Amino acid sequence: MSSLKGKTLFVTGGNAGIGLETAELFASEGANLAIFSRREERNAQAVMSIQNHGVDCIAFAGDVTDDVALASAVEQTVERFGGIHFAFNNAGLAQRSTPLQDQTVEQYRQIIDVNVMGVWLSMRALAPVIQSSGGGCIVNSGSIASHVGVLHAPLYTAAKHAIVGLTKSVALEYARSGVRVNAVSPAYVKTEMMNNLTKGKQALEDKLENAIPMGRAGQQIEVARAVLYLCRDATWTTGETLRVDGGFTAQ
Repeated sequence: MSSLKGKTLFVTGGNAGIGLETAELFASEGANLAIFSRREERNAQAVMSIQNHGVDCIAFAGDVTDDVALASAVEQTVERFGGIHFAFNNAGLAQRSTPLQDQTVEQYRQIIDVNVMGVWLSMRALAPVIQSSGGGCIVNSGSIASHVGVLHAPLYTAAKHAIVGLTKSVALEYARSGVRVNAVSPAYVKTEMMNNLTKGKQALEDKLENAIPMGRAGQQIEVARAVLYLCRDATWTTGETLRVDGGFTAQ
């Protein structure tokens, strides 16, 4: 019997990369899916792929900084599936490596709003629903930048440090309400977003891989399995950030 049959996962940024990989993994375990992402065409493709696992999937096109759109998507998901049990706040925005003096207020607002406010809004909408659905888990997407400084990327680093604080604080608030709140912190994983940043820059790609003690980039499925573990198996774990980084932050 599928271990998550009858459960529902809500994923932001769920139509590509680690978000889609996680959605497909949960679907393979029997969970129904709701994905919330900006690109409507990619959403349709993701729905078809997820439904190949024999589960139901609903998609919403929207931005995680839009609290009205998020609240509507959560409400419609509950109407469709009867509740929400797990959430993966995966939507995020990277920062291209640039000197401090070349960074702009516009970049600040984009990166902080998507990576911080987006997670805060998602948790605000989802935590009470997961509680009323009988409990479950929220997993937020951090990064190795949640734990160390990243040269020429202070905005992204600040945003990902904030994820740890948000995770701990909301975990404490809901600790006795049946809702666990954790985070995952991946190192360099070859996602579409990272490939766009390293495209045509073989030296940069080699540098990123060589910086990892295990000597290779992570795979999307390895992060997805960590999310599944936190949601399904880590039943006495909350406020924790699981580092999935090939040993990078152990140095």
